[in-house]
Amino acid sequence: MDDDRAAELAVALAALAGREIGPDEARAVVAHAHTLSPGRANVIWSRHRRAPRTVPLRDYLAMTLRFVDRGPP
Repeated sequence: MDDDRAAELAVALAALAGREIGPDEARAVVAHAHTLSPGRANVIWSRHRRAPRTVPLRDYLAMTLRFVDRGPP
């Protein structure tokens, strides 16, 4: 998925989570997704499953974009 489409998806996913993010934050999420290692994505997912509200939105969105783009680690 190209970065522009990924940023649009991040905005939509944030809205589904009841949060609004702007274009700059969406681009930061996409950049974070590019650098997210499989191990870090798993840590975020595990933490989200235990206590969803403790995971920063940027981490959650980056993990979701990574899974959508590449599949689970």
